[in-house]
Amino acid sequence: MIVRAECEFHLPLSHSLKDKRSVLKRVLTRVKQKYNVSAAETDYQDKWQRTIIELVSAASDYAAAEIEIKRAISLMESFPEWEPVAAEIERL
Repeated sequence: MIVRAECEFHLPLSHSLKDKRSVLKRVLTRVKQKYNVSAAETDYQDKWQRTIIELVSAASDYAAAEIEIKRAISLMESFPEWEPVAAEIERL
């Protein structure tokens, strides 16, 4: 079973793409190491104060995959460098 999430974040302290990429790299590496998810920036690559991150988790049932996704989102939302704007979770 596969669960996908799309999360949008605002980076108010970012003043360049370099600032944004350093935050993204740190957050995505941490999420991938800690949880059984794949994560990537899928939109706004050319904007330095905005990003959309997609997470995907596969498990033997939807509940397990959804728990991993929700934990990963919680971890991402805990970083002070950005503010969550929206998050959408769907089962595939």
